[in-house]
Amino acid sequence: MNFIRYVGSNACNSPHYRDCLNSEDYFVVDRLSAHANASVDFDIDGRPLGLKTSGTVQDFLDLAILVYLADEMVSRSESQDHWTRSMNCVVPVVAPDVWARCQAALERSLSLLSGDDWTFEWIPRVASVPFRNHRRRLPYGFDAVCLFSGGADSLLGAIRLLEEGKRLILVGHQAEGQSARAQTDLAADLRRLYPGRFHFVQSRISRSRRTATEFPLADKQEISHRPRSFLFLALAVAVARECGISDIFMPENGFMTLNIPIQKSRTGSLSTRTTHPAFVLQFLDLCRSLGLNVSVRNPFLTQSKTDMLRGLSPALASVMKRSVSCSRPGRYNDRHVRHCGYCVPCILRRIALMEAGLDSSSDYAFDVFGNLGTMDSAKQQDMRALARFAMELANADPARLELRVLSHGYFPPDVGLMIGMDPTSDYAPWTNMLRGWATDFLAKLADTPTRTRQVVGLPGGGAA
Repeated sequence: MNFIRYVGSNACNSPHYRDCLNSEDYFVVDRLSAHANASVDFDIDGRPLGLKTSGTVQDFLDLAILVYLADEMVSRSESQDHWTRSMNCVVPVVAPDVWARCQAALERSLSLLSGDDWTFEWIPRVASVPFRNHRRRLPYGFDAVCLFSGGADSLLGAIRLLEEGKRLILVGHQAEGQSARAQTDLAADLRRLYPGRFHFVQSRISRSRRTATEFPLADKQEISHRPRSFLFLALAVAVARECGISDIFMPENGFMTLNIPIQKSRTGSLSTRTTHPAFVLQFLDLCRSLGLNVSVRNPFLTQSKTDMLRGLSPALASVMKRSVSCSRPGRYNDRHVRHCGYCVPCILRRIALMEAGLDSSSDYAFDVFGNLGTMDSAKQQDMRALARFAMELANADPARLELRVLSHGYFPPDVGLMIGMDPTSDYAPWTNMLRGWATDFLAKLADTPTRTRQVVGLPGGGAA
């Protein structure tokens, strides 16, 4: 499918630009006109923010918005392999020659992240295309930008950096209601714990709610949102550059960072590479090629969520319980819970909270540890897969564990200081993390009811 970025009626003199705007073969992503089809807004600490980006930074963020919205318009089920799509984008930019030199890095980055084939055509724009203007501006005098999703990992990342004395700009993206609310709730909690130490910037990027727009968009068909982390990082880069900051932190536990496919049906981009080292390195290569000198680091690169929550301060218990980890947190609103309980993120959250003494089955729509035997096969699927995966890891030799570390994408063994917090010289930090997670998970499963152990096939559980 074909897409083009709208930069206004007078900001691009290319005849090709006008031809694409008038062609039925192109969908126009427009955040500028009086009847725009895309909505882009920013708040800082709950009040409207005027983001004053320009030049390449503005083109970078607008490109990420284009990619994010284009992704929603093309169903994967209609492609030949029911996954890989061809996405062709025409993008007016200030420096088309620079973007053309970076094109291979951009396409590799997006292909690794989404599993799609992306191609880009760059044409010159000559005028500014600002975001909505407001009096409030981003502050100076801060040390780092930290992505803030509303999940446990980003919360712990922010706390770690604040405890180290850093002054932060937290950056959130309102992808859906529950995570957006969690972001604002947790920011309010942190403000009480660390007054005056951070600001919270929240973005809202979505299709416009207008019934009549200048350029109609295709219907929203795809919800996999594989390119979302590209947008999230682009937002962080834009904020960092405007604030004079070079350090960006992207907290995610090392188990989910690797996100090793736990069964054959999840190989390749079917398992997300949201924070995978291979993607982050590609993203940084793109930034350097564009002259955007930022670092992106994950403070939990070699730790599982269980490792992260071990020894959690009791003072943080109530805050941690308000975080949201579920892959689709809105699906059981009628039960007044934010977590389904049976998806992979929910299960990983529960075993980590058990380590901190904070787990409660009442926080979940379904209790996979206590009632797995009464659930249908679809809801049992992820627990079964994780148990099999844990048994594989616990019994694997070091060479096999190393292969599993790299099975979702190669990254160099010395990546620790490039995108982490500590030096690494081999893959032992990740193999040790995987084996430690597996051993801990199986020990916790051993204390579940007999029927749960039978369903997951745990030795000693008996026949399922």
